[in-house]
Amino acid sequence: MKKFLVSIFLIAAVGVGASAQNEQGGNQRPRMDRSEWVKRRTEMMVQKYGLDEKQAAALKELNEKQMMPRGNGQRPQRPEGTQGHQGPRPGGNWQEMMKQYNEELQKIMTADQFKAYTEDMEKRRQERQNRQGPPQW
Repeated sequence: MKKFLVSIFLIAAVGVGASAQNEQGGNQRPRMDRSEWVKRRTEMMVQKYGLDEKQAAALKELNEKQMMPRGNGQRPQRPEGTQGHQGPRPGGNWQEMMKQYNEELQKIMTADQFKAYTEDMEKRRQERQNRQGPPQW
C-alpha cells in the first residue's frame, strides 16, 4: 500500500511539473507573426549589407512575397503515415524557393552586397552542417 501511494505521488508530481513548463512555454522563444518577421529580416539585411532606401523597399517587397505562399500562419499537415522529412513537403520545394529568392535578391543588391550575402549564407550552411554532424547511415 505504501509503495502504491508513493508511486501515485510521484506520477502526480511529474504531471504537475510538466504542465507548469507548458504554461511557461519551457525554453521556447515567442513566435513572431509574419509581418514582424518580414520587418526584422528586412531591417537586419539593410543594416548588414548597407542597402539604400530604394533597395530596402524592394527587399521588403521581396520578403513579403516570399512569405505569401506559406498561407495563414498555420503549419500544413503532413500526409498520414509520414514522419520527419519523409514524403513530399507541403508548401513547395524549399530549394527552388531559395533559388528564386536569390535571383530576385541579386537584381536588388549590388555585386559586392550580393557577394557578402552569399558568403554569409555559405557560412551559415557550413555551421548547420557542422552542428548536425556527419550523416548516420
